[in-house]
Amino acid sequence: MKKYLMRRWFTKVWLLYAVLMLIAVGIIIATLVVAGVGNTDGQPLAFVPRLSLVAGLILVILLAMQALLVATTARFLQRSILMPLDAIGKASRQIEQGNFSFTLPSSTTVEMAEVITAFNAMGKALREALASQGKLEEERRFFISAVVHDLRTPLFSLRGYLEGIEKGVADTPEMVTHYMQICREKADDLEHLITDLFTYTQLEYLELLPQREHVDMDELLQKIVEAIRPIAERAQLTLTTKREGPQGMSTMIVDRRLITRALENLLDNAIRYTPRYGSIAFNWTWSEERLLLTVADTGPGIAPQDLPHVFKPLHRGEASRNRQTGGAGLGLSIAQQIFQVHGGELSVTNRAGGGALFLSVLPLT
Repeated sequence: MKKYLMRRWFTKVWLLYAVLMLIAVGIIIATLVVAGVGNTDGQPLAFVPRLSLVAGLILVILLAMQALLVATTARFLQRSILMPLDAIGKASRQIEQGNFSFTLPSSTTVEMAEVITAFNAMGKALREALASQGKLEEERRFFISAVVHDLRTPLFSLRGYLEGIEKGVADTPEMVTHYMQICREKADDLEHLITDLFTYTQLEYLELLPQREHVDMDELLQKIVEAIRPIAERAQLTLTTKREGPQGMSTMIVDRRLITRALENLLDNAIRYTPRYGSIAFNWTWSEERLLLTVADTGPGIAPQDLPHVFKPLHRGEASRNRQTGGAGLGLSIAQQIFQVHGGELSVTNRAGGGALFLSVLPLT
């Protein structure tokens, strides 16, 4: 549909109207002047009656054209301005009532078409915001139910073993020691979950900002590996490291504590999902613009349907929904947020030979 600028259309229409009026007035004046002029004997000219008839006919035609012009203008205003304005008014009342499903008629004027386009875009944005709000509410309910489940499981176990000690089920020092060790492990699980929840909420709402300092990353990464190596050895896993890039590069301005937390979460995740006698490779590569860190394992990898959701809070793949693997489902989400607040990124893919590969990037600037 061809659209017109309203001001240009009205300018042309009313300029034509003014020209027609001037012509009509000119004909009337000319007719009166000619009619008042006689011949040398003072008698009216012979053609004056005929001229008056022609002038009257022309005047009637001009008046008819003016009436048609006014009617056309009224129709134009009705269809291109008044009807869209009425539709916008009805849509506004629908929005007030919480109904965002509306459609507005088109207009042949550019100005009104722009208003309609903007109003339709607003309606689309409101519908998307409403859908997003519903999705967020659903995720919030899932988050709460998952947290309750993760808190309830170790609490039930802890209470069960404590009752066993209290009621004398553990009737030997060895059994009491075993029960107490399990209680300590469950208490550690609870502490780990609560710490993860607290860290996640702080990072989510930007309450925990990086406390940046100059850090020797090569030294920090080696310390992280040495701290995690005993855990890997107890799980009968092989942990290897490799450094690549210029030897003169090692210092970055980062939050030592947060970076340590993120990398420990990645390595802990690899240990949890790598079967016995498997291996984990932790490598980092320096370049002029960034530090690339990779954690690769020989585990089962990540199911394709789970890959887009790995970093969502409390998400677990189908193969890891039992509590034997431990964890609260927040470690990877926390790690990704830590890299993001440092201006970097964390992603995941599956290795061609099997296993998961986490790639994290930290910019040097």
